[in-house]
Amino acid sequence: MKNRIYWIFAGLLMAAIFAASGIPDLSLYDSAKLPPGWLIWISNHTIRFGKSGFFSYMVSPHPDYVLHKLGHIFAFGFLGISLYLAAGRSLKRGVLITAVFAASDELHQFFVAGRSSRLADIILDVCAAILFIWLFKGCRRLTGKERAESTEG
Repeated sequence: MKNRIYWIFAGLLMAAIFAASGIPDLSLYDSAKLPPGWLIWISNHTIRFGKSGFFSYMVSPHPDYVLHKLGHIFAFGFLGISLYLAAGRSLKRGVLITAVFAASDELHQFFVAGRSSRLADIILDVCAAILFIWLFKGCRRLTGKERAESTEG
């Protein structure tokens, strides 16, 4: 019964991520709100790898970029935790399912107008899942709940 709740939560997170990925030209912050001097500073401090396509990437201090990446980190981090729990506390299965979903999400974005599909986003999503699972397990150990559950069951 407990695992079913985790699978339901994971399914809801996946549906929310899929829905957000389907929004064309998703912009979380309007560049027009930034002072012109900041736009120049942001442009000068944006780093690009490759020209375009699946293997290209950029790193930018632009608020829209930062919000997008934080969205990836938190959405896939919590998805990783829920899949870890749903898969019977199996790190390998939780991360594998997260990786497959991250890849399918990027494939989905490839077909959405104004969106892009990047390998680095899949890597970011998987790293976020691993980090959040690691933090979750660490918090459980600190509170003693990990030991109590292992002796009960």
